[in-house]
Amino acid sequence: TRRSVDIFTKRIDSIIHENKHPGFNNYYNKNAKTDIALTYNDIAVLESYHVSEAFKIMQDKKNNIFENISDEEYRVARRRIIESILSTDMANHGKHLTQLKAKLESLNIVEGQNLEKIVSDNVNKNYESQQMILNMMVHSADVSNPGKSKNVYVKWVDLIFNEFFNQGDIEKSKGLSVSLLCDRESTNINKSQIGFINFIVKPTFECMINIIPNLSVYMDNIVVNCKYYEDLVKAEEEKKSKSIKKFKQ
Repeated sequence: TRRSVDIFTKRIDSIIHENKHPGFNNYYNKNAKTDIALTYNDIAVLESYHVSEAFKIMQDKKNNIFENISDEEYRVARRRIIESILSTDMANHGKHLTQLKAKLESLNIVEGQNLEKIVSDNVNKNYESQQMILNMMVHSADVSNPGKSKNVYVKWVDLIFNEFFNQGDIEKSKGLSVSLLCDRESTNINKSQIGFINFIVKPTFECMINIIPNLSVYMDNIVVNCKYYEDLVKAEEEKKSKSIKKFKQ
């Protein structure tokens, strides 16, 4: 059934959405004119690469997880997967979140209530509405580190910034402009996480809770983790203030 295909595709999305990630973001790939950027014409570079390489793997008969579904189901599954993974490009975040919020508000869908209103007699409109939600589900998972327990989240922050700073060092060595948050000399990791949570993660989960109320458990972690980094920033500023006062004396 279509519902089974959709559930199936979300599991695939989860597995392949970072497939063969090279450790450099889209900004770097475009500026450095890498083969990946040239192949995908600077458009959703990594996202296009992830999904394309994954489908190449699945072309091998021993990896063909689609062999038992019909051609029509395959076409739907492939389209779902491509659209969902391309939607994880952060360049789409604001637009996609605004569109989904507008859709939910127009139908008065709040905390799981009135979800049936999203179903339309128009097949194409149904597909588009479903895809909008499926896209945001994958994107929510992609930015969900602050929704994990603090110990897990903090570990991921450390790993991510090792990758970011490595990219920044390479950008400097090549004379390229340094990507946002990739300059180890000027990036404040603690402040960056507060901004990430307040402007990206929190609004995303606030929206998704209206569709899947059980996601509220992640919001609890998001609040705790934001407070953790706010406390670190406060401690940094107090230490800096004391140092300035001591210097003036």
